[in-house]
This record gives sequence, structure tokens and C-alpha cells, in this order.
Amino acid sequence: MALSTATQKTTGFASPAQGYEDSSLDLNRLLISQSAATFLFRLESADMEDLHLHKGSLLIVDRSRKPVFNDFVIIKHAGQFWCRRMIRHEGKTAFTNGITTIMPLPDDTTVISLSEKKVQKQRRRVN
Repeated sequence: MALSTATQKTTGFASPAQGYEDSSLDLNRLLISQSAATFLFRLESADMEDLHLHKGSLLIVDRSRKPVFNDFVIIKHAGQFWCRRMIRHEGKTAFTNGITTIMPLPDDTTVISLSEKKVQKQRRRVN
């Protein structure tokens, strides 16, 4: 006995979305370039709000990036971590939160660059 195989028929018009199907959203692929050198840092203070980084923001830190001026960086000094913007002030490297400027830090300070991309917590407004 011979079996026939079904063939797909298209009737009517094709879907306007046909050909635009997306694969699932992969945040690792979009936001992280060097996974072995990347970690997340939650901002726990409001002292960076003048630079639009709000308390509770989740920052992606990429240790493989060499920081350049105007980058947001994580500074580790005396066992504490601070998020600051690295700037040039009076010809020297300095760090600011938009209000205060910290001039050159002692030698035991580590500076780590943030990723070029950041994810911020969405803030709801209640009217």
C-alpha cells in the first residue's frame, strides 16, 4: 500500500510578521563581552544621583576594560567600594560623584572600569 505525504498549503495572505520572528532575548550576549572578567555591582548609596546613577542601580563591571577619562569606575580603597566617574582635574586623574572630587588616591587603591552598558532599576512614579 502506498502512503501519500502531506504537503503544506498556504491559503490567503501571509502573516505580516512572517520573517521577523526573534529568538529569545539573551542579556549575557547583549550586555557582557568578557564573562570571566565581569561581575554585577548594586549601588547602595544615593551619592551618584547627580550623574544619573540611582540607589539600587545594578551596574555591570568589566575588569578587562581599561578605564579612560569620563568612564564610571569602581574604586576599592581601605576595604570599601565606591562608584565614581574618572576625570582629569588640574592635569591629574581624579574621581567625582558629580558633587565632590576626590584627588589622587593612595597607592593601595584599585580602579575597575564599568561596562559600557549599564542596567538601571526602573523607578515607578506614584501620582
